[in-house]
Amino acid sequence: MKKMTAFLAVLFIVFFAAHVVKAEQIDDFDVKIQVNKNGIISIQEKIVYDFGNEYKHGIYRDIPYIKTNQDGKKYQMDLTRILVTDETGGAYPFSKIREDRQIRLKIGDARRTVTGVHTYQINYQVSGALTYFSDHDELYWNITGNDWVVPIVKASSKIQLPAAVPQKDINAICYTGTVGSKDQHCTVDIQNNNVFINSSRPLPPSAGMTSAVGFPKNIVAVIEPKPVIDFFDTLWGKFFIIVVGLLILLWYVLYPIWLPIKWYLYGRDPKVAVGEVTAAYDPPKSQSGHIFTPAETGTIIDESVDMRDIVATVVDLARRGFLKIVEKKKNDFYLVKQNEFKVDRSLQQFEKDLLTGIFSDGDEIRIKDQDLYETVESVKKTIYRSMISQGSFPEDPQKKRTFYMIVVGLAVVTMNLPLVLLSLIFGRVMFRKTVLGKKQANVAKSLYNFLTTQSRQLEFQARGQMFFEKLLPYAVAFGVERLWAKRFAGLKIAPPTWYQSYDNRTFTTIYFISSLNSSLNSFSSVARPPTSTTSTSGFSSGFSGGSSGGGGGGGGGGSW
Repeated sequence: MKKMTAFLAVLFIVFFAAHVVKAEQIDDFDVKIQVNKNGIISIQEKIVYDFGNEYKHGIYRDIPYIKTNQDGKKYQMDLTRILVTDETGGAYPFSKIREDRQIRLKIGDARRTVTGVHTYQINYQVSGALTYFSDHDELYWNITGNDWVVPIVKASSKIQLPAAVPQKDINAICYTGTVGSKDQHCTVDIQNNNVFINSSRPLPPSAGMTSAVGFPKNIVAVIEPKPVIDFFDTLWGKFFIIVVGLLILLWYVLYPIWLPIKWYLYGRDPKVAVGEVTAAYDPPKSQSGHIFTPAETGTIIDESVDMRDIVATVVDLARRGFLKIVEKKKNDFYLVKQNEFKVDRSLQQFEKDLLTGIFSDGDEIRIKDQDLYETVESVKKTIYRSMISQGSFPEDPQKKRTFYMIVVGLAVVTMNLPLVLLSLIFGRVMFRKTVLGKKQANVAKSLYNFLTTQSRQLEFQARGQMFFEKLLPYAVAFGVERLWAKRFAGLKIAPPTWYQSYDNRTFTTIYFISSLNSSLNSFSSVARPPTSTTSTSGFSSGFSGGSSGGGGGGGGGGSW
């Protein structure tokens, strides 16, 4: 009894395992081809598909409509009258998609699944399938195809020629295996005007069966397939390849090499014999004798209009009596207009633009309530144009800076690491001054040295208070206002008339600079670009609310 139980258990396991591991396959792939006198062939593919234990919606069938000759030239056939039925003639639902130079038939219903064995009959006509030689015509046809992902147990085909073709004038051969295989595990049988081809062994995945049937000329009409000329085979396509090759050579090889050469030849400031840069307190001057403003002085040193240059301009305009900085509450600052400025000839155009933007809402504004980003950006551009027009720069440094930042971005996207590194190194210093600009920069460096020298306190200057206020905006532009204030610590400096604090504590230069910095930082905050984490159409930023796979695009595929 125990032996019988064990035997039944083993038998059950064997049958259960066989059921579990049953895979998909094509039990029978039978193709009937009718060669018509009009040169068109009619095809019926009968595919008996076993889904095994799988539950699927149906099958897909890829039928290429491009064929290639031995010279690599491509020709297009026309596939028409496509119909899919079951073995009883009942229509199957299917979709037709053209992709990768083939027609994909997606057969089945997405709302239901099938399993086990099902039969699919695919009918279609092909124009341009025949090949015409000098001594015969021929149908050279891949019967099953070589891209099936499942094995084919049995393949067969019946090729019917027009009745006028004698059997003795028909030649046929068949091949099996993967692409390029010359194996002939198949049989050929010619009966009257019919050619029967059968596989003699199963075809594994990626293997197929192909036939060639030759017959006399003048039996069928001549319908040549349409030549397919790829773009890259045309004159314009070849020209495009040459251009792209040259661009790749330029981008990945020549341009990275050119950057340091370009900097050496054209990016360095000209050499001028001005002697040693010493500590002098006069700002640079233009050719016409105009004394540089703090913003212009800061710009000539580092070739950049920074936020400090704009803030220094506000301080300088206050010192010159055009506005007053008032702290009504702690860290709550106001700018109050003092004098009319629109027709004042002592002002540079960028200074008028800045004052116009600041007081566009009235003669007294609260800094925290303002949005001065557009005004500041416009002022920066005006300063660059002014520096170019007066001969300090040959071209706009900001435009070159932006250009090299774009180069860095493109180099990152195209994985051009040498260009990324060289653009970051040389793109930051590729800003050449004119000879005049170089001399002006040397004078500006002398002023910087003077402002930062801690060798002695300037008591004689403090008595007249002539340097503290006059040079303070330049110290702000250089970012050394605290060092400048320390030089006057302990000296009797009167509070500036253009600055009013919220309390009445004893005035010191150190406290004044600390309070002034608070007002300047407040001004800087309203001159920054606006930030947003949501687009106008409602999509969140990829930084603030993004995730893997977010945004647009994407896709995939799988079994049907």
